[in-house]
Amino acid sequence: MPRILIALLLFMASSQADEAYVPSKTYYGRNHYVEYIAGSLPFVLSAPHGGREKPDELPDREKGTFAFDTNTLELARAIDDELVARTSQHPHVIICQVTRKKIDCNREIVEGAAGNRLTEQSWNDFQGFIRSAQKSVVGQYGKGFYIDLHGHGHADARLELGYGHDRAQFGLTDAELSKPDFIKKGTLQFFALKNPSAYPALLHGPQSFGALMEKSGFPSTPSAAKPIPGEPYFNGGYNIRTHTAPETHFAGFQIESNSKGVRDTDASRKHFAAVFVEQLAIYMEAQMGLKLPLKPKKSK
Repeated sequence: MPRILIALLLFMASSQADEAYVPSKTYYGRNHYVEYIAGSLPFVLSAPHGGREKPDELPDREKGTFAFDTNTLELARAIDDELVARTSQHPHVIICQVTRKKIDCNREIVEGAAGNRLTEQSWNDFQGFIRSAQKSVVGQYGKGFYIDLHGHGHADARLELGYGHDRAQFGLTDAELSKPDFIKKGTLQFFALKNPSAYPALLHGPQSFGALMEKSGFPSTPSAAKPIPGEPYFNGGYNIRTHTAPETHFAGFQIESNSKGVRDTDASRKHFAAVFVEQLAIYMEAQMGLKLPLKPKKSK
């Protein structure tokens, strides 16, 4: 069979697979190493480093970072549960079930899969599910919001929000932060470029996501209370930079969550998820005109 025909058939099969994702159903990559909960909300959430599986068929990576983001898989599920409870709909959720020692789904494929064919397939499953989720969101809403969820163990116990900028750059003047060339380096550029003068406030003003979470009891940076992150600070990795590129029609940021009171227990994860969903709904509507149709909380 001619190669061009084979390529066309594969493309058609891929397109059909994209169309076959049904909201509220769960899909898996090879050997269930990557999980995709198909959604119908304009929000995509991924958790690349919370997996615990250690399949023997995937070799250990010898180079890179291997830190395990404890309970971020469970935190992603808690956020999904809260959105279902408040909207009767799922966000799009992509989870890697395999330990980071075997695969890193937040690095480019060379480092993330270390040249192993089977690992590369799972890496492609993870990235492919994100792209399929974004395609679905854009088809339904025209644009969407994406968050890549992580965990840190830094001494400063607060949420670290990664917008693609180095920590020292948050100390630049508002005039410098508002330059289009600077905004284009960040992960909010899809909507921030429409009003450059408002960009400093989006990063650490009173309506920034960090400020919203801070007011709700979760210390964050950058925020109005701490506009310049401390050191160390994670400013956003491969996923958030790749999947908020202008052609995706998505904006977003990376969350590096502290453990205690956020993801250390089932109760803390549920509480965080409840606050997170409330503030995300406010943020997405104010900044992008995207609504998460939250139902009123049930009284206890």
